[in-house]
Amino acid sequence: MSHITRIKDLIADRDIKQKVLAREFNIPESTLSNYLTQRTEMPIEILVKIAGYLSVTTDYLLGLTDDPAPAYPVSAGEREMLERFRSLSREQKELIVQNIELMRKQNQR
Repeated sequence: MSHITRIKDLIADRDIKQKVLAREFNIPESTLSNYLTQRTEMPIEILVKIAGYLSVTTDYLLGLTDDPAPAYPVSAGEREMLERFRSLSREQKELIVQNIELMRKQNQR
């Protein structure tokens, strides 16, 4: 599926008008129409803006993934914790997950 098809599908699914998108990106409606009909190649800057506006990744629009959700931001500390977690045995990982669930439940009280 092409990036144009994915964009058109998302626009249609969300009932977004092309003139609204054109206004949002500060381009003429005819220019956006030319991009969506592939009369003119869509600049990467517009593709990035469309992805942001539609809350999907450019990878999704380009067909590199079927998951439209943007990546969950991870801090340096969380990344380090994940790297350490990956070095554990399966049993150790299960214990960590159980501890996390226990702490999560305690925090809900």
